Amino acid sequence: MFKKIIFGIIAFLLVWILFIWGKYYFFYPSYSQEDINTIFKKENLKAPVYDSINIRGYSIHYLTNKANDDVITNQETRKKKPYLFLIHDSGKNSGYFLDYFKNKEINKIFHIIAVDRIGFGKSHFIKSESEDQKEFGEDLDYVTSVMPKEILKNEGQHLEEVRIVTNGCAGLLGLKAYNWADLTYVKVFMFYPETEPRFFGSIFFSKLISSPFLSFLFPRDFVSKHQDLLLMDDSKGQGRKTLFENAKISENKGISSDGPMFPAGKGFKSIFFIVANKKAKEQTENIIETNNFLVEEADKKNIYKDPGFVLDKILLNDFYTLDFNRIRR
Repeated sequence: MFKKIIFGIIAFLLVWILFIWGKYYFFYPSYSQEDINTIFKKENLKAPVYDSINIRGYSIHYLTNKANDDVITNQETRKKKPYLFLIHDSGKNSGYFLDYFKNKEINKIFHIIAVDRIGFGKSHFIKSESEDQKEFGEDLDYVTSVMPKEILKNEGQHLEEVRIVTNGCAGLLGLKAYNWADLTYVKVFMFYPETEPRFFGSIFFSKLISSPFLSFLFPRDFVSKHQDLLLMDDSKGQGRKTLFENAKISENKGISSDGPMFPAGKGFKSIFFIVANKKAKEQTENIIETNNFLVEEADKKNIYKDPGFVLDKILLNDFYTLDFNRIRR
């Protein structure tokens, strides 16, 4: 009987491992530039292109529509199109955002960027400039935080406002990006962000999958997902208070500043939480402890498949943008 139980467990694990490999082989989108060119050619649309930057030994790749390459700078405002910066959830990649590059209205308004976060898509670890030699090592938190700022610099962002979109487990990365960015020009939209620490059983499972004893059995993207979830746990645990406090300090500077750029009392907001229900709204409001950030309840949508929904939320909350940065449709 004992042998049967052991053989049953082993058989179950083997089937489960094969299922994981099959899932990531058949259903996890991974696009080459040639694949993207073919997809967009069939729909008679301009294809986005891959570009990359290096930060501390990490090669970070992203998709961009290079919209501002063909736009003449406005002589009065000295600006081009605003930027839409898309950051995917754990276990996904920039290819999940292809529908944004297909959306004609979004392309008309924005210079779009969709990044492959570290461990996903084409972004990867090369060689650390410090003694840290692991992909999910000590440098990663810093690299993840400054990545949007450095990519935007590489794409030529100057005075143009940026709308950063995040989702799910990676939702709070929006605050990390905000804390490293110029608050004058950045707005962060976090869709259904997970702000509470995970159950200890889930954390243990992620650590098990990420361990060198088991990680070699699974696809890279599956292992990266669990390594990334562990990284995000830090933001939802001990680091959450600091993350919110820093964002509140930056937000207060924007609200209280006087002068032509930030007239006192202006309805100015930079940080937006879109949550799925009333319970999540109350929970988020209790965590942030400020009226500066906007918490909005909305039916849960798949933001990767419904770019129009995301655009509607951005435009609806454009009310809180200073006049010279508002989107003109």
